[in-house]
Amino acid sequence: MDAALIVLCSLLVPVAVADVGTQEKEEDPFNYDYQSLRIGGLVFAVVLFTVGILLILS
Repeated sequence: MDAALIVLCSLLVPVAVADVGTQEKEEDPFNYDYQSLRIGGLVFAVVLFTVGILLILS
């Protein structure tokens, strides 16, 4: 009985290892491009600053 259980468990090891390998290859949905985010934020800040100055001067 013990030998059969060991054989069955050893057959499941490649399945578990393959499952871990596919999980690592999936793309992380929370991986952001911070350089583009920074540039977009700076452009947005410059536009708001310019609109604010134009409102003050008008």
